[in-house]
Amino acid sequence: VLKDVSLNELYGIIKCKILVCAVRRNGVVVAPDGNFILREGDRIYVTAPSTNMSILLKNLGIITHKIKNVILCGGGRVSYYLAKKLEGTGVSVKIIEQDPDRARNLAEMLPETTIINGDASRRTMLESQGIENCDALITLTGMDELNIIISLYAKSSGVPKVITKVAHTEKSNIQDSLQIGSVVCPKELCCNTIVRYVRALEAQTGAAISVHSIVDGQVEALEFLADEHTKNCGMALRDVKVRKNVLIVCITHKGKTVIPDGESKFEVGDTVIVVATGDAVIHKLNDIFD
Repeated sequence: VLKDVSLNELYGIIKCKILVCAVRRNGVVVAPDGNFILREGDRIYVTAPSTNMSILLKNLGIITHKIKNVILCGGGRVSYYLAKKLEGTGVSVKIIEQDPDRARNLAEMLPETTIINGDASRRTMLESQGIENCDALITLTGMDELNIIISLYAKSSGVPKVITKVAHTEKSNIQDSLQIGSVVCPKELCCNTIVRYVRALEAQTGAAISVHSIVDGQVEALEFLADEHTKNCGMALRDVKVRKNVLIVCITHKGKTVIPDGESKFEVGDTVIVVATGDAVIHKLNDIFD
């Protein structure tokens, strides 16, 4: 749908406002402008309010209906906390766990979740639990290879949404070529928290509220709170000079989040999210200005 489309033409196709903050093409990451033309095989990273993100996924045919039935493969801590959050939301959750003692513990801790004691890597097990009818499957075992194999089978079985947990992202180029859905790495998520803490120690005032490494560590998304020391408050973004390879991708003002354009501005007390590519390290919000 988006092949050979320039970013300036996106709105006419997806019918909602988003900002493409990074594009990876053949392993190279760029921060695109409006004239950038998407090509087949590009992996794009977007920012948008949650409502617009839902519209985007629906209009692109990525998500066509609400998720009601979820299968979690593996009964570790991530599965437990995820199932706990899903309980009471109207989503039916099944956890397939091979260890019988762990399965019993999960059944006691998660009364609204169906716990199956079995091997999630067995085709017969997945078929018996209705993989062909589930809306989402998440592989959360302790082995990357097993997670990838199960996700590949889920994709081939037509599961609309597949999420694969991996412990190592060194082989991300290989993973990108596989049909394993969305990939998450808990170690990277923990690393983001550590990086935020270290940055806060280095810059006591105005440090990032949160730091997220994306695109295999080639891009950082940072959240800041604009204060009385922040430069360019109240100025239209078209008049603000920002460093190369840095984009202001989101502004939250009095609880309302917007994807900024040239007329947008931020004030003291606003939350500002920026995306930076390249080797530049940003400690404070003022570091993004040229």
